[in-house]
Amino acid sequence: MREARRLLSLAVGSPPAGLGPADRVPPCVGRRYRTLLAERGRRVPFALIEGETGFLDFDLAVGPGVFIPRPETEELAERAVAILRSLPPRPLALDLGTGSGALALALARARPDLSVIAVDVSPRALACARKNVRVHGLERRVEVRRSNWFSRVSERFHLIVANPPYVARPELPSLDPEVRRYEPRRALDGGPDGLTAIRAILARAPQHLVAGGTLLIEIGDGQGGEVLRFARGVPSLVETRVDRDLRGRERFFSGRCG
Repeated sequence: MREARRLLSLAVGSPPAGLGPADRVPPCVGRRYRTLLAERGRRVPFALIEGETGFLDFDLAVGPGVFIPRPETEELAERAVAILRSLPPRPLALDLGTGSGALALALARARPDLSVIAVDVSPRALACARKNVRVHGLERRVEVRRSNWFSRVSERFHLIVANPPYVARPELPSLDPEVRRYEPRRALDGGPDGLTAIRAILARAPQHLVAGGTLLIEIGDGQGGEVLRFARGVPSLVETRVDRDLRGRERFFSGRCG
């Protein structure tokens, strides 16, 4: 019932609280409502139907080909924001694989003197991120740049955050239909064991961190041990650890440039 009312609200263009069973709606609204019901019946995510999703305390535009941020990434953002409090004046942060720009915007909104570079390789994601940056009035402090991870990044940062693809390729067919059918595969497919992108980020991150800078990555549950083993072999990466999310699952890797 709740989903049906949300769809009706979209069809009407306003909250449907005043509509009763005996009320008539224009034929165009009825057609629009049936179209929306059919989309949801095909398991199209609500965020794609609505064209936006909430993230922390703000809204983000999303669309086809753009990864929809999850609650786990809100936790990642909160951890990153906590790190910002200890950084020196006018720090610089990097958001790798920015997608809709969720992490970059969360960081920039949290600290007015912070500058952020947000990179992605997907043209659709870049267009969406630029739109969100513009809507939130952060064009002067958030630069959206096309880059395959660090390929077009030369700066050094006080903080690097990333929510890379970490689903093992054999597990992709078992994902929920909303994810499997409608999320961009590039944002999900982490290679044979789910760690291809994570290893690539770990190997190069120290070259792009200032001394004492922090790397923070979202990972998949059960990947912590292997991520730590790899990270401990990366020169200059120290104080490596894996923390759990609110559901008790391994979710966040962090390390510092020593």
